Amino acid sequence: METKEFYETKYSFDEIEVDPRFRICEREMKLAFGVQIAFTLISVFVAYSLGSGDPKNYTYIMGLPAFWFASIVILLIFLGIIIFITKKVFKDMDLTDEVA
Repeated sequence: METKEFYETKYSFDEIEVDPRFRICEREMKLAFGVQIAFTLISVFVAYSLGSGDPKNYTYIMGLPAFWFASIVILLIFLGIIIFITKKVFKDMDLTDEVA
């Protein structure tokens, strides 16, 4: 591709080839957002369900209120999920321009 063709603005988007690396990156991004949304929803649900009511009636686990202990356990579980996804699912790829 010549420099003149590279900067030409009269083209159709249908003519552009989608780089397969972008599809992989999009899939990984959606997976990361899905894990984050799941973590947020589960944490908020647990905190509001176990942490509601009078603090005198809270149950304690290892000196922490049950909702706080459950939040820590959920955090550790999701950290494990993130480490697994990062090491086994995500692909390491070169994102430099192949034309150059």
